[in-house]
Amino acid sequence: MDGRLIIENKRVETYLRLKSINPANLKPVGEVFLASTKECQQAIQAAKNAFPSWRELPLREKRRIFHKAKLILLQRSSEAARLITAEKGSPYPESLSIEIQAVLEALDYYGQNLGRATQPRKMKHHVILFSNKKSFFRFQPLGVTLIISPWNFPFLIPFCDILGSLSAGNTVVFRPSTSTPFTGLLIGDILTRAGLPPGVLNVVNCNVLKAEKMILSPEVQTISFTGSVATGKRISELASRNLTHTVLELGGKDPMVVLKDADLERASRGAVWAAFMNSGQSCGSVERLYVAREIADDYVQRVLNLVRELKVGDPLAPEVDMGPMTTLSQLKTVEEHVKDAVDKGAQVLHGGTRAENLPGYFFQPTVLTGVNHSMKVMREETFGPVLPIMVFSDPEEAVSLANDSDYGLTASVWTRSKKMAAWMAERIETGTVTVNDHMFSFAEPGAIWGGIKQTGRGHSHGTYGLQEVVNIQFCSYDFSRKKSQIWWYPYSADLPQLLEKSLVLFHHDRLLKKLKALFSLLPYRSRILSGSPLLNFLKNLPKLFKR
Repeated sequence: MDGRLIIENKRVETYLRLKSINPANLKPVGEVFLASTKECQQAIQAAKNAFPSWRELPLREKRRIFHKAKLILLQRSSEAARLITAEKGSPYPESLSIEIQAVLEALDYYGQNLGRATQPRKMKHHVILFSNKKSFFRFQPLGVTLIISPWNFPFLIPFCDILGSLSAGNTVVFRPSTSTPFTGLLIGDILTRAGLPPGVLNVVNCNVLKAEKMILSPEVQTISFTGSVATGKRISELASRNLTHTVLELGGKDPMVVLKDADLERASRGAVWAAFMNSGQSCGSVERLYVAREIADDYVQRVLNLVRELKVGDPLAPEVDMGPMTTLSQLKTVEEHVKDAVDKGAQVLHGGTRAENLPGYFFQPTVLTGVNHSMKVMREETFGPVLPIMVFSDPEEAVSLANDSDYGLTASVWTRSKKMAAWMAERIETGTVTVNDHMFSFAEPGAIWGGIKQTGRGHSHGTYGLQEVVNIQFCSYDFSRKKSQIWWYPYSADLPQLLEKSLVLFHHDRLLKKLKALFSLLPYRSRILSGSPLLNFLKNLPKLFKR
C-alpha cells in the first residue's frame, strides 16, 4: 500500500507519519505520510490552478473519466473491500455491498447525468412588465471544495462527495479521517488512474491543526464535512471568518416506528440489520425504536431471537455478521450510554458489554428495554451496536417521541397502511422518511442526504446536492427596442397617476375595476410599450384577469 499524499497527481512524501491500526486485532495496517502546512497549501493551490481547465473540460471527457474509474474499481473491488475491512472493521460482505457497490452506482449515476442537473433553466416572468425579457438560471461551479470525511464509511461518503463536487465543475482537496487514511488515498489513486487531470483531486492526510488551517484558506470556496456536531460547529465558526460556504452533515438519532399493523417479520429483520450493520456506526442507524404496545411483546421477542443469532468476530472470517467498532473512543461512548441507561432503570435483554474473548474494539450487539428520554441512549448519538426499544400507545405519541430529538436526519415507519404511512411521514421532522425499510437511501445517488436541527445544514447527492456546491446565477437578457422604462428617471408629473391606475389593473380583485383601469391607461400606451412588441404585451394581458 502506498501511503504517500496525492498532490497534482504526484505521490508526495513528508517527514511526518501516521500508523493505521486494524480495530479487529489492533495490529498496524501500515504507515501513511502526514501533510505539513506546506503540503496542505500546495494541495489547495493545485486545486485552484486546475479549476479553470476542469470547469471547461468537455462533458464527454469527464464522462470517460468517470466510466474508467468505475471499471478500475470493479477490477479492484476485492482489494478495496479488504482494505476497508482492515481499516474500519466492517465485515467483508458489508464492505462489498455497502461501500463498493454503492460507489459503483454513484459513478454510473454521475457519469450518465453529468451536466444535466446544471444545465441552464428558463424562467417565465411573473411580472407582466418584464415579459419582453428572456431570463434563466445558470449553475456555476464555485472553485475549490475542501472535503473532510469520517471513518465510519471512509470510501462511500467521501467518494460520493467528491463525485458531486467534480460533477458540478469544482476541484477538490480531500482530507480523509486519520483512522482510515489508506482508504482515502485509494479513492485518489482510482480517480488519478482513470485520467483525472493533475490538481483536480488532491488527497492530503493531516492532523486537526493543519485541517483547520485549510478551512481558513481564502482560496477554499466550499467546505463539505461529515462528522460530529461539536466538530461541525467548530468548522462553521472557522468558515464564517471568510464567509466560506459549508455543507454539514453532523449525525442523527434516527427513530424507527413500528405500528400495530406492521409485518413483524420484516420489521424485526429490518431493525436488527439497521441497528447493527457496521456495528451501529452510521448516522442513519436505528438508534431509537418505538413499537406499538399491542404488539410489543411479540415484536421484542422476534428481535431478540435474531440478535442472538448474530455472529461477532474477525470481519474477514466467513459468516461473520458484525465486526469491531472502529475506534476506542467510540467504544467507550457506547459503554457510557449503556451504563447510564442501566443506572436509570433500563433492562439489558442481550449484550451490554465488550466481547472480552476478542482482541479488538468489539462490543456485543445490545438490546435494551425499559428506556425513556431521560437516558443518553435515547437523546445523544450512541453510534454503536445498541438498540433501545420503547413502547408507545398511539400514533400521535409515536410522532411526538420521534420528534423529541435534537437531530433530524432519517426516520422509518413500518405499517401496512398507505394512509397511516403518509400521515406519519408528513409529521416526522427529518430530512428523509422511509416506509418499511431503513437506511437504504444513502446508496441511492439520486436521493438527497441531509437533515435538520443539529443534524446540520445543506444536502448532498443528486440534483439537490449539486445545487449546494454551485452558484445559482439569475441571468436576464433584454434586447427590446425600448429606450427607457416608465419607472426610470425623470419622474414626470403624471407618473403617480399612471402608477396608481397600474396597481389597480394588476392587483385589484374586481373585474370592473380592472377594466376601468385598463381603459384609463390607454392614453399612456406608447409610454408603457415604448418599443416593446405590442403582440407580446397583448399575449400576457389575460394574466391580469386571472389574479
